[in-house]
Amino acid sequence: MPESDYEWLDRMNLCHRCRKERPAPGRKFCFDCLDKIREENARRYDPGKAREYQARRRELYRQKKTAGICVRCSKPATHGIYCYDHLIAAKRHNRETAERRKMQRHERGLIPEKRVAAGLCPRCGAEKPAQQKYCDDCIKQLTDALNHGRDKSPFRSMERQRYSQQRSRRYTNGNSA
Repeated sequence: MPESDYEWLDRMNLCHRCRKERPAPGRKFCFDCLDKIREENARRYDPGKAREYQARRRELYRQKKTAGICVRCSKPATHGIYCYDHLIAAKRHNRETAERRKMQRHERGLIPEKRVAAGLCPRCGAEKPAQQKYCDDCIKQLTDALNHGRDKSPFRSMERQRYSQQRSRRYTNGNSA
């Protein structure tokens, strides 16, 4: 199979535009070509037009949503803001995005199981004492959050109030414990 121009330029380590200079690190184009591309894009881009376009798109979205029309096409919206076809496509896209992000997290080592296997704190990845599940900083954060939740819980405040009422009744009835 013949090699494409892009593969050949990559292999030869040459700019994909001028085909003469070495590309910038992590890029396909050399610094001169990147500057030229930046200037061309600046000439073509009009921020005023972009704002008008975005405002118009938002207005169309609102109109379609209130009229009960699919926001992607002009069919009736039967499932929320989408027609059946676009609902399926949106669900598929969301599922694929979630799977891709999960794989990226897994590759970067942000999955807690990897940290636990390495003997690190599963929350932050810092070193932790061997007998503890979390590092000292995470334990402090978790206990603070737990205590804050306990203090703010309506169930807990009702229980405290009920307990104090029972206790006061006990003391007023002559039972001192």
